[in-house]
Amino acid sequence: MFKRPEELIVAILAALWVVLTYLITDYFGAPTQTKLLISALTLICAAVCFILWQRHLSRAIWPFFFGLLVACWWPYLDWVAVRDILVSNGNVSNTIVIAKPWYATWTFKWIIAIIPVILGYAVKWKLHNKYKKQQITA
Repeated sequence: MFKRPEELIVAILAALWVVLTYLITDYFGAPTQTKLLISALTLICAAVCFILWQRHLSRAIWPFFFGLLVACWWPYLDWVAVRDILVSNGNVSNTIVIAKPWYATWTFKWIIAIIPVILGYAVKWKLHNKYKKQQITA
C-alpha cells in the first residue's frame, strides 16, 4: 500500500487530522453523534484526498478538498441551530425546525464551502503567473 516513505507520513498526518477534528468538536461541546459524523466525514475526505494524491491526480483539484473539509462541519451548524430548542417529551428526533437561523441555511453552507475553493484557485493562479513571469525573464 505504501510505496514511498512520504506516503506513510501523509497517512499518519491524515489520521492525526481526523483525531484533531474529533477533539475540536468535543471542545466546542457537540454531542457524540455530531462529533462522530464530522469525524467520519473528515476521514472520508482525507482518504479520498490521500488516494488521489498517491496517484498524482490531486494537483489540479486540491482547492476542492479545502471546500470539502469545510463541508464536513455542516452538521455542527445544524446542531448549533437546534441545540436550544426545548422539546416537551424529550424526543428531539421528531422535532421539525421550520425557521432555521441564517447560519444553518443551505445558501450559507454552500457559500462557506465555496470560499476556500475560490481562494485556493486564486493562489494557484497567482503562483502560475509568477512562474510564467520568471520563465519570460529567464
